[in-house]
Amino acid sequence: MKRIPLLIILVASTVMGGEIPLSPVCWPVNFAGITLGVTTDSEVQRLLGNGIFHKDAGDTGGRYFVDSKRTATLHTVNYTDTVVGEVTVQEGIAVKPTEVRAATSKWFNPQQGFGNWHALHIGSTKDEVKKNLGDPVKGSALDAWRYDSSCVCELEVFFTVYFKKDRIWKVVFSAPAG
Repeated sequence: MKRIPLLIILVASTVMGGEIPLSPVCWPVNFAGITLGVTTDSEVQRLLGNGIFHKDAGDTGGRYFVDSKRTATLHTVNYTDTVVGEVTVQEGIAVKPTEVRAATSKWFNPQQGFGNWHALHIGSTKDEVKKNLGDPVKGSALDAWRYDSSCVCELEVFFTVYFKKDRIWKVVFSAPAG
């Protein structure tokens, strides 16, 4: 029996319109160079600048950043040893008007991709999310879909995409404090 490489079958199935079942999400949860459970606050500052520090976020504070076009906000939350345990990216400005200038980072790009092949971004539709990631975990809300990573070392990692009018307006990447 002659064996046909799997790649050829997958390409042929895609070209011929066949459905390829999506595998579980299996990659480190990260955005803007920040990998949850690995990146520290000082590394965030090297990547994005100082932003606005709020000491009451998480265990050891967190930072807010606004993109240079002032269309979106990135918020980090630090856990033990200032390791980032959560990153939120959302449309709009989520800092006080007096903080916007200091929070502005030319290195924060809210249209950076995430998901498989980094194909998703703020503004992606529900259909695009399903095509890229498959169905969300059972129990997800109608407008808040959760996806778990099946590849974890020490911390459970997942992310939740939030929809307004069937488009992503916010995504929260999480590695809950244990």
